[in-house]
Amino acid sequence: MTPNKEDYLKCIHELGEQNGKISNKKIAEMMQVSAPAVSEMIKKMIAEELIVKDKTLGYYLTKQGLLVVSDLYRKHRLIEVFLVNHLHYTADDIHEEAEVLEHTVSTTFIDRLDQMLGFPRFCPHGGTIPPKGELLVEINQTTLGNIKKLGHYQLSRVHDDFKLLKYLEEHHLAMNSQIELLTIDDFAQTYHISYDNQTLTIPKIIAEQIYVNPI
Repeated sequence: MTPNKEDYLKCIHELGEQNGKISNKKIAEMMQVSAPAVSEMIKKMIAEELIVKDKTLGYYLTKQGLLVVSDLYRKHRLIEVFLVNHLHYTADDIHEEAEVLEHTVSTTFIDRLDQMLGFPRFCPHGGTIPPKGELLVEINQTTLGNIKKLGHYQLSRVHDDFKLLKYLEEHHLAMNSQIELLTIDDFAQTYHISYDNQTLTIPKIIAEQIYVNPI
């Protein structure tokens, strides 16, 4: 399977996490490619039974497609753990490196890396590392944007996005930080939090990319 096709499958998976209808337009915007390129790839992936077209959902991954995506996430996230723990990459520098390596390393290499690292359960951004041959089931699934109850929470996962990571770094908000959700403004679509003697108002578009667990 080509790296390009693998990236399309990951794109559809990530769009599916947003719980909206997955269209050719959304895929094109996320992949930064033309609409004809998306249409051509979609036809190939449907023919190979990697995805299915649905009137309500748009597109969704078949079990075969999900297994491919799970394997990619396993590779990507194990590589991230290695880069941070052994090569001392910063959390916002590792994604691009891991993105390249996930398409080139062998399964044998990843299996041995998994063993060497002690079979870690999470990547540096809190994403779940699926066991070999199993579907990806994210343990941290509740976004700040889905929280309705004020109180204390722990930052458990963030989307692996460079701009998001830089935003969090600028505001000194790190993985496993303990926060207090002070107010939710439904009209302005903002979430006002406090942590480490400072406060921050987070827009919904960012709150939907930050995952928390109640304390």
